[in-house]
Amino acid sequence: MTRPPAGSAFRRPDRVAMSIDALREGQMHGGVRVLLIEDDSGHSLLVQRALCKTSSEFHVSWARTLAEAMELLRSDPFDVVLADLSLPDASDLEGVKQIRKLNAEVAIVVLTMLENPQIEQAALDCGAQDYLSKDLASPAILERSIHHAIQRQENEVSIKELVHSLHVSQAELKKQKQLLKRKNRRLRHLYRTAQRFVDNVSHEFRTPLTVIKDYVSLVQEGMFGPVNDEQHRLLEIASVRVDDLNNMVDDMLDVSKLEAGLLGAWRRICQFSEVTEFVAPSLKQKAAVRNIDLTIDVPDGLPNIYCDPEKIGRVIINLVVNAIKFSGDNSRVTLSARADCEAGEIVVSVSDNGPGMSPEDLDLIFKRFRRGSVSIQQSTKGFGLGLNIAHELTLLNFGRMHVDSELGRGSTFSFSIPLADSEVVLQRFAEQLRQKKKSLPAVTLVAVHSAPVGHERADDIDFFLSSMLRHNDLLWRETTHDWVIALAAGESEAVRFLDRMKQEQRQLERNRLGGPLPHFNTRAMGTWPTAHEEQELLAQWRNCLTSETAACP
Repeated sequence: MTRPPAGSAFRRPDRVAMSIDALREGQMHGGVRVLLIEDDSGHSLLVQRALCKTSSEFHVSWARTLAEAMELLRSDPFDVVLADLSLPDASDLEGVKQIRKLNAEVAIVVLTMLENPQIEQAALDCGAQDYLSKDLASPAILERSIHHAIQRQENEVSIKELVHSLHVSQAELKKQKQLLKRKNRRLRHLYRTAQRFVDNVSHEFRTPLTVIKDYVSLVQEGMFGPVNDEQHRLLEIASVRVDDLNNMVDDMLDVSKLEAGLLGAWRRICQFSEVTEFVAPSLKQKAAVRNIDLTIDVPDGLPNIYCDPEKIGRVIINLVVNAIKFSGDNSRVTLSARADCEAGEIVVSVSDNGPGMSPEDLDLIFKRFRRGSVSIQQSTKGFGLGLNIAHELTLLNFGRMHVDSELGRGSTFSFSIPLADSEVVLQRFAEQLRQKKKSLPAVTLVAVHSAPVGHERADDIDFFLSSMLRHNDLLWRETTHDWVIALAAGESEAVRFLDRMKQEQRQLERNRLGGPLPHFNTRAMGTWPTAHEEQELLAQWRNCLTSETAACP
């Protein structure tokens, strides 16, 4: 039998090509292109007749040798190759290997008289999709084998393409990762440079501002000669402006420390009246310069609070200065406070009858470098840090801040300070930990006990312990010789903290002018997850406060 030309069709004329699966649907219009490699013309004829008896349309090209087959594969596209293992110019699996090396996409079905499981597995390993014995190659089996081989090969090619795309994507991601690392290193360098610049500029400002303030005070007091009323008024304005600059310097330093996580707090039991008495003189001076009526309405007998008095003083200064700044001449600003014992807090409010703010401004008012959009802001100076700092310092003291405002009717800024109640303070502490996005899943309680000492010596211990804590830790002083620390840390980190505290204490006592600190002992009491065991945490907290700290279970 002579070999038919490439592309000739062998099919039964009384049948219409039909689809047997989704793969065949995509091929039935053009038929399946088959390359048969068989040196025996009889076997070749049997295979071609078998294909004619199927419901599929096959276009068969016949090659007697591997060389002829390779030539056809180079010139024409085929869907599948039916290859014998015994060829004049190739034996065993050499033909399969050569075909696969030449064409990675064509399906290969080995059609042979050899029934050997080892050879079958070796053929599949070399790239064939199926292995058929000629004796068993009925039309149905042969048709199914061809279609399945094509489908498997297409799937394999798709997988290889996906794997290649994945490798390309991984390489690109690795490249982008390295680029991002370089950019992040650059940003960190720029950030540290900016922080150093702010710190240096802020510290450099302090010395000349202090000198200016002192000289202005000396002139005001008549130390260099008489001062008339107009001169006194001008010196008063100069003194207030120096205070404004000092506040800006404090704001810049606090922003730098907050971003670095280095802004600590010496929280302790105190009276709110002590805070207002300290800040009232400078606030009244600022209000007088602007012809603003500042009213301080703080009732006597307010319960004690737990906070860092200096930080709360900064909050009050920033809120009152903001109210003065955005109020016109002859306006009124009121600083008031009230106790809310049910909520366990004091609520401090600063009200003004200035221009007020729109709802859009209220959403942004506590963000850094944001200022209101009302026209009066054009006459004010500042960096837009005051309210942001006030909000952050309020959170630092376990408080909350709120603002009510209406355009044309003024604003009221309110913030809370927890009462000096250990359970209230611990609950505020745990609440803030839960609200943080960072991973702070546990709290470790540490008991601190010293021999009974006076208040001044106890203050020394209290200040040292506070200086060792991070801003999200808690220190509670129960007596002059008993403290409890709540560390936002797990057990292993708490152990490292205690070791570091001992080292810092030894270092401090080498150079401390007042002599060594009174001796105190520390003991880790246990670790509890804040999210699931808050009641147990509170119970252990009570145990450490109601019994001798050194004997806490």
